[in-house]
Amino acid sequence: MAEAVQKKSRVPHVFALMFIITILMAVLTWLIPAGEYERVKEGARTVVVANSFKVVDSNPQGFWGVFDAVVKGWIQSASMIFMVFFVGGAIKILEETGTIRVGMNRIVHKLKGKELWAVAIIMLLMSIGGATGVFANPVVALIPLGILLAKGLGYDSVVGFAMIYLGSYAGFNVGWGNVFTVGIAHSIAELPMFSGFGVRVFFHVVNLLLTFGFVYLYIRKIQADPTKSLVYSAEEAAQQTNHFEEHESMDLRHMLCTAIVVISFGAIIYGSLQLKWGINHYSAIFLMMAVICGLIGGLGLNGTAQAFVKGCGSMAYAALVIGMARAISVVMSDGKIIDTVVYYLSLPIAKYGPVIGANLMFFANVVINFFIPSGSGQAVTVMPIMVPLADLTGITRQVAVQAFQFGDGFTNCFIPTASVVMGCLGLSGIAYEKYVKWIFPLILTQVVLAMVALTVLQTIGWS
Repeated sequence: MAEAVQKKSRVPHVFALMFIITILMAVLTWLIPAGEYERVKEGARTVVVANSFKVVDSNPQGFWGVFDAVVKGWIQSASMIFMVFFVGGAIKILEETGTIRVGMNRIVHKLKGKELWAVAIIMLLMSIGGATGVFANPVVALIPLGILLAKGLGYDSVVGFAMIYLGSYAGFNVGWGNVFTVGIAHSIAELPMFSGFGVRVFFHVVNLLLTFGFVYLYIRKIQADPTKSLVYSAEEAAQQTNHFEEHESMDLRHMLCTAIVVISFGAIIYGSLQLKWGINHYSAIFLMMAVICGLIGGLGLNGTAQAFVKGCGSMAYAALVIGMARAISVVMSDGKIIDTVVYYLSLPIAKYGPVIGANLMFFANVVINFFIPSGSGQAVTVMPIMVPLADLTGITRQVAVQAFQFGDGFTNCFIPTASVVMGCLGLSGIAYEKYVKWIFPLILTQVVLAMVALTVLQTIGWS
């Protein structure tokens, strides 16, 4: 037992890990020259001017800068952090009213013997939402529901995480209709919006099947030996017995609360697609859901408030992880090294032929995604550089867009600067170091297949 505790203590807490990476990035601001690209406004979008990189006065981040970056990271992530709190409050209220228990009971009994089909269908629906960009940020809000459903089906919270997050990003990573990534990239590359649709749908299908196969193998493993679960503990295993074994009928209050939940998520999807809603709008929807369901569900004013506070408290860890992840980007931005990294990564691409250059462009975007984890942010930063570079080296613009999309997409699922994955892991109770070890074979397979795809596409001159 003592040896196990000692071994466990060697693994840094995720907050400690984020802070260590922040310090390392601060050290890099002393070693890497500061640099900037010129940027111009094109409508509502800010675009980097190609060939405009210049070295500027350095701004290395010291002792104060590291701690200041943490504070700034939490402030800049405030919208996402508070959305997580509002989600927690809403979920807790739905639990207190019994709506979740009764609703999951009915779903589980209808899916008895068809659990894998349920996982597959949810992952398919989530991947379509991801491919269109609808579930890029709202995916955090859906994680608690995915976990509840997974546990009701007899699985662990990792399967719930996989159904929602990995399902969504199986589509987002190669999204054929994502205006925030491929849409912006096409616009900058002066290509027809969402051109190459058929090829990207094919990538979507392959990536979804690959991801589902990976999740299926995990399900088989934990069914054979529950101790292989990434979140296994004897206490949790004991608590998971007798889940939804007895049928429960829904009363009028449960039905009304369920209807409010459905309407709320419908509003989020509609608002994302038609009204260009952002995180603040999602938070408002969850707050309305919480208050209305609490009152209709019979909790009363005080009961609703108490449940909401409890729900927010349960989300504190996940919410604050998001801010810690953002601190890493802040210290690099304040140290003015992000543009320098982008510039020097672009130089080797011009020295090789178009096929090797396309693959180097992919790996350049992999590295850049650590520094700029936002898909839209990376698109407006790298594409003005990659497009003229592609023209000079014989890489087709469509392949350059795909190299960006692959590079931005697959690494989103494990880099510590990606606040969405860190928030989802926090909500799921999955340790980051265990997750990276588990997901690595899938990421490696995706990277190899991306290289094969780029090689073939450039060889046939896909444009």
